[in-house]
Parts: sequence; structure tokens; C-alpha cells
Amino acid sequence: MSQTAPCLLSDQPCLQVRGLSTFFFTRGGIVKAVRELDLDLWPGRTLALVGESGCGKSITALSLLRLVPAPGRIVSGSIRLDGEELLQLPAQEMRRRRGNRIAMIFQDPMTALNPVLTIGRQLTEGLELHRGLSGRAALLRAAELLDQVGLANPVQRLRDYPHQLSGGMRQRVVIAMALAGKPQILIADEPTTALDVTIQAQIMTLLGDLQRQQNMALLLISHDLGLVAQNADEVAVMYDGLVVEQAPVTQLFDNPLHPYSRHLLNCIPRRAGQPTETASPTGPFWHHCPARFRPRPTGPPPLQQTSAGHWLRCWPETP
Repeated sequence: MSQTAPCLLSDQPCLQVRGLSTFFFTRGGIVKAVRELDLDLWPGRTLALVGESGCGKSITALSLLRLVPAPGRIVSGSIRLDGEELLQLPAQEMRRRRGNRIAMIFQDPMTALNPVLTIGRQLTEGLELHRGLSGRAALLRAAELLDQVGLANPVQRLRDYPHQLSGGMRQRVVIAMALAGKPQILIADEPTTALDVTIQAQIMTLLGDLQRQQNMALLLISHDLGLVAQNADEVAVMYDGLVVEQAPVTQLFDNPLHPYSRHLLNCIPRRAGQPTETASPTGPFWHHCPARFRPRPTGPPPLQQTSAGHWLRCWPETP
């Protein structure tokens, strides 16, 4: 397989995911965290994966990187990066792809950073592994990356430890680390969690600028639908490990078809004076859905295309 970057060609997806299922085998039973997932990521475009906590968003991200923690494992499906099947790669080969061609910004920058290593050392590790740089060349490139993500005094920051930086600064360092290998695909898992609104906007603007500069495909994982509306091209709504609806962002926000999508959108805070529906159904949401959307003993409904680019998980309507 050539190591060139066909992902730069915009007439084909960088990443094709088909039928991906990830289960956790616990003493209490099998937890089906991700089920029958189909996704396409395109160069220069942003796909947002949304849903409430526990719906399977973060496990999806870890599955794409083959970093699912025990007792979980990928039980079926396909993950193809520029036509190369990632699930068939030996572990060492997968490590070479991870960070180099596909990288991730993790939710909490404090857990993503090693507290006993300087920022410079953590950045140069990735540059040594993925770009073959060492010594002064690696340090210079590390400083360039920090400057690229908008950190002031980047040379000084190389000598700092994570606890010496603010939350927004740490998040920029994590982004710099993810970009060190010049990835084709960037997965951002709740990249603005615990940051104030001003810093959130700065981080998302930064990610958008970097995406355009490098023509990266971006998978944005978030429960913040306001942030998604402003930054995504397409949205996939996830519930109970399943994508229940997927559509271009404007189409989904203007005309959500699945009851769960409507529930999520009804929970978005409105401007003063506007009513807000915040009541959340009790118990499994499936029980509150019309029969057309509910799973049957044979399994969940299939995804069906209702219009161009709009997919809905439902049973066919009977005449």
C-alpha cells in the first residue's frame, strides 16, 4: 500500500466504516456500545456525531483508532482508510497509522498529557515517531506547532509542564500533538469540554482553520448541538449505540425526522422569552417511540434514505 495521501482527492471518502460493532463483555452481560455503524469521512469536511452521554460516541472514536479498552472489543465490521483495512493490520502497523494518518484530540487535556513530562518532550515524542525528527530539528518543529495553534511564547511553553498551563492552553497543546504527524483524519472528542464560551469559540475557529489548511477530514464528537450547528457539514445522531438519523446539518436542524433527534433539538436552550422543552422521557427512549422506530425481536430498524443525503432508522411504511 502506497503511503501517499489519496485522501487529498475530494471525490472519495478518506475513511469508510461499514457495519462496525463494538461490544463490552462484562460479568453483568454484553453491553452493545456501538452497533452496525456506517460512516464516511470526506477530506475538508466535518461530520458531527451527536447524542447524550453513554450513547456510544467516544467508543466509536476509540474503535476507529483500535484503542477500545478491555473488556471491550470490535466484534464485526470494516474500517477502511484510503482502501486499507485497518482491522486487519498487525498492531505495530496500526501504531504507525495512528497519529500519522489518523489522530485524535481526547476529551480531557489533563488526562491526554503526561504530568511528569514537559510539553516539549511530549511533542517531540510524536515527531520522532511519525516524522523521523530528532534533537534540535524536533524542538524547532514542536515550537512551530505551538505557534500554529496560537500559543504565545512557544519556546517557553516547551519547557513548561501541563499543570503550568490553563485549560485552554492545554487543549491547544493537545491539538498540536494531534497535528504533529500531519494526519489526514482528525477525531475531536468533545474538544471544548470544560472551557468557557470565549475559549470554545477560539478552539473551534482554530480547528476550522487547520482543517482548511491541511484539507483534513474532521469527525467532531459532541453533545453540544449549538457548537455542531456552527461547525459541522453533516450530522449523525446516535442513540443506544446506533445512528438513528444522519443528514446535512441544516436539513437535520430544520427537519429532524426521528423522535430522538427531535428530543435532542428540543433540549437546546433558547433565547430569553422563547419556550424551552426540557422534559426528557424516562426509561429507554425506544419505549416512547412510535412503532415505526422501535426495535423488534429480530433487531433494530434499518437505516433508510428518505431524501438526498438524509438517512433515517425506521421500518418501511406499510401501504
